[in-house]
Amino acid sequence: MNTLKPTATVFLDTRRAKQSGKYPVKLQVYFNGKSMAYATGIDATNEEWNRSKGDRIKDERIKELRLKKLAIVQAAESILQEMDAFSFPEFERLMFKQKDEAPAVATLTLKQWFDKYIKQLEQEGREGTRASYQTTLNSILEFNKDESIRLQDITTQFLIDYEKWMAAAGKSPSTQGIYLRQLRAVINQAINANVMSRDQYPFKGFTVPAARNVKKALTDSDLKKLLAYTPTDNAIAKALDFWKLSYLCNGMNMTDILNLKHTDISGTQLQFFRQKTKRTKKKDLRPIKVYLSPEAIEIINKYRSPNPGSVFLFPLLEGTDSPKTKKQRCQRFIKKVNEGLKAIANTLELEIPPTTYAARHSFSTRLMRSGAPTQFIKESLGHTSIITTENYLSDFGDEQAKVFTEALLKF
Repeated sequence: MNTLKPTATVFLDTRRAKQSGKYPVKLQVYFNGKSMAYATGIDATNEEWNRSKGDRIKDERIKELRLKKLAIVQAAESILQEMDAFSFPEFERLMFKQKDEAPAVATLTLKQWFDKYIKQLEQEGREGTRASYQTTLNSILEFNKDESIRLQDITTQFLIDYEKWMAAAGKSPSTQGIYLRQLRAVINQAINANVMSRDQYPFKGFTVPAARNVKKALTDSDLKKLLAYTPTDNAIAKALDFWKLSYLCNGMNMTDILNLKHTDISGTQLQFFRQKTKRTKKKDLRPIKVYLSPEAIEIINKYRSPNPGSVFLFPLLEGTDSPKTKKQRCQRFIKKVNEGLKAIANTLELEIPPTTYAARHSFSTRLMRSGAPTQFIKESLGHTSIITTENYLSDFGDEQAKVFTEALLKF
């Protein structure tokens, strides 16, 4: 076959069957009388291959085989069209993984796309996000156990079925939303890399579940009890001290507290960047400014590192720690703090058990109830959008609702 234009097709190589009894599906490229065949990683029997050529296919396995065949040909044709001058070595470089290069995006499975991004997150030291994407990948592979599933196999119907599966498995709408948003992020990476066309975008018309978080702010009465309590157990006292420090320092989370450096404090002012955003927000990155009350300074001085040469303000993390080690140490510390807070909740019989997360909500809600402007709360929390702050704030609570309702009959 002589042609000046390269063409691509797939065929079933029936020369030698595998142990499974199936034959390999191969990609064949023709150009100017020459051809090359390439492995695709797909196998099929003669019967499956012949059935995949039909128009009205009901068997899901055969549908999947047909879609994979089409995806491979489309990927190859896309590369052929973009090549100014064709050569088999250049085509192979673009289509397949080469030494010291990332795998050609056209040949990556969904799992490989996730793995590639997870590795990138690990290299950037974003351990929490890395772990979250790994959890999402594990969930998708539990739903669909075929690790060879490709980007083009993720359809709107796939998303609908995956969402139903998660709901049946007891996953909350919030968790479903996290997994689906991260899947969407990976799909968008593929589209931006020109591996998928926007016509193939599966999230068009699909609504990702979003549940407003259950607020964890303490009531005013519980907050008053907690701040006035003096534990006799040292471990419980330490847990309460760090909860108070979080509450007094703009609801700073424990990871940010443990990552504080000596240089972040100047007199009665503390400035810090949130660990959550400093690697992801490249533009207009502003520090959060905190006025340190005498109570906050007292707690800091009580637990600060006695080693003046240490990198961190508190002696839990070390400058030589890897991101993974830092994450593990922070998680262990947070667990101990929450255990201490649970013991306090039982002793004081609090309505809402205080947690490290509740300190942030209690800080913002207390500011709102005291009449602080939402803009001030936004800046204190380090939010980039006022809408985020409004969604984050707790409601006015049962006590305020009762007062407002009783006022309806008072003139």
